Amino acid sequence: MAYIKEYWNNKEKRAEQAKKHIKEMEQVYSGRIKESIENSIIYDVDFECSKSYSCKMDIIVEAVDSVSAIINHAKDCKNRMAVLNFSSYKNPGGMFINGSKAQEECLCHESCLYNVLSEFVLPFYDWNNRNKNKALYLNRGLYSPSIVFYKDGNCVLCDVITCAAPNKSAAQKYQNVSDEENTKVLRSRIKFVLDMAKENQVDLLILGAYGCGVFGQNAKEVAEIFKEYLDTSHKCFEKVIFAVPKGRDKNYEAFEGIFGN
Repeated sequence: MAYIKEYWNNKEKRAEQAKKHIKEMEQVYSGRIKESIENSIIYDVDFECSKSYSCKMDIIVEAVDSVSAIINHAKDCKNRMAVLNFSSYKNPGGMFINGSKAQEECLCHESCLYNVLSEFVLPFYDWNNRNKNKALYLNRGLYSPSIVFYKDGNCVLCDVITCAAPNKSAAQKYQNVSDEENTKVLRSRIKFVLDMAKENQVDLLILGAYGCGVFGQNAKEVAEIFKEYLDTSHKCFEKVIFAVPKGRDKNYEAFEGIFGN
């Protein structure tokens, strides 16, 4: 059982690091944080994209984490880069301050993202907690510009799209939601995410295996839905990076199989 003890020890260390990190970000980047908070936009269930344009688009699947993709491709961005935060619907930063390390928490560990999200408890997360839609959640997102990311001595700015995927695992376990109902909401949610990026005229968009962790979405289905929209109504980003680390879950192989680099 040594691995269990190691997990909890590491989680406690990450929780301590998270609290320290929040303070450091506030001390060093208070101006940037304030600006990002003031310019963040909440997109609600009635949002409809007002932009209509298209361009030649490159789609790449890379076996890297989201922050590495941000750092690696910042130099390729002509105007605006954004990353999708596979976020908690109910809590800013997910379980970041408790030491967890899913995709959202990893974004927070290497940026000032938590400092921004934590300012939206009342206007964003409180409403979400009152409207959970059988754990499938609703189309609500937060677009936060110019978040500072820092890794391996590199510091870059990247916009963040915070939007929770449907929690298929919880919806089916506790609410008897069918596969068909989940898929319908998943399709709507992915379009909503891409609409947010399109509305803000993102040039370089970093996506990934959205909802394919504890939320239980099928990676092949998620990739197929993204491809359908990116091939048609949302062929409007100069470059799309699917940052999907390789692992036992085979998510990378699923995305590689659909997009076929």
